[in-house]
Amino acid sequence: MKPQEIQHVQHSFAGVFARKADLAERFYVHLFTRLPEARGMFRGNFVKQKAMLTAMIAACVRNLDNPQTLAELSARLAQDHAHLDLGARESEAAKRALIAALRDVLGPALDLETETTWANAISRVAGTMTRH
Repeated sequence: MKPQEIQHVQHSFAGVFARKADLAERFYVHLFTRLPEARGMFRGNFVKQKAMLTAMIAACVRNLDNPQTLAELSARLAQDHAHLDLGARESEAAKRALIAALRDVLGPALDLETETTWANAISRVAGTMTRH
């Protein structure tokens, strides 16, 4: 990503972080709509799962300009999700669910440029989570 794209995502994240609980809630609503069978992947403390989601998003956004740390975060995500044997279909559903959740949370502030830069950032991290 270009430095100005990274700054754009990081700047828009302030509005997202203020509503991180809403973001997590909307993400899972959209994910389960797109991929109903994904409900079975989540067992145990779902409140904790939502907190982990928003913490990982925050960590990735903070480190978009730090390739080494971002690679470490991506590797950790891949390792944490390896047992799920995720493929391209699941990855695409998750990416679309996160963009849809961002639309819900940011509303009109998620203009085309902001959405495009978020999509690039999400693809950069999420691409490491699928089986090959």
